[in-house]
Amino acid sequence: MKSKNLPGLAIALFLFVACQKDMPLSEPQAPSEILKDSASFTIDGKAYTSGKIEKGTTLTTQSNLKITSGVNFNYLLQGDKDSILFVRDYTIKANGSFMIISFIKVYSNSETESTQENNGGYLYYPKNKTDMFSVGRYKYSTDFWRDNSISGIAIRVISDRGDLKSYSQSDLGKPASVTQADQKESKFEIISLQKRDSGYLLEAKFNLNVFDENKRSQKIENGYLRCSVLVIY
Repeated sequence: MKSKNLPGLAIALFLFVACQKDMPLSEPQAPSEILKDSASFTIDGKAYTSGKIEKGTTLTTQSNLKITSGVNFNYLLQGDKDSILFVRDYTIKANGSFMIISFIKVYSNSETESTQENNGGYLYYPKNKTDMFSVGRYKYSTDFWRDNSISGIAIRVISDRGDLKSYSQSDLGKPASVTQADQKESKFEIISLQKRDSGYLLEAKFNLNVFDENKRSQKIENGYLRCSVLVIY
């Protein structure tokens, strides 16, 4: 009885295997394609989380600004003619707070080219667009919107706790209110940069001090950022 069923079972097995071969195989998505943007941090012990991270402004401005002589006792500013400061902003909206993270780098003119991004106008963009997102530790650019000489990171947080910045006031005619010494124990580290079908997925961890206009400080700790960068739309 059992031996009579063997040919039928063999045929059924052959048809099943043939059917499986004809079925298209779905490629599993890489983890970097599935992961969503995310951020978390604490400000003076209060926790903030966000899944809403947006690309902000991309801009260039003068680098290494210095005071030059002016008329009627008003000073004039002049920057390097051979370099620019390039800035990419990303905004994090979290629990009634608004954080702007700026990735900043001074580039020599020879490292840039006038070109257009898919979602922006013509600028002198760096030829190597991923360079400013390379894995590693970064300084906080305490002279952002001031001397514009320090490549690194700048952070601004606006919330019910005030308008707080990791960098100094802009007036070069006054002593800097925030210096590198004020961020001595601070850290911003890009721990991963993964290529995606569109753009890259960046991961970073950070802590720092932020200050109001009277230099009252608050600590941002346990910072984590997972963010899509250089996305092609």
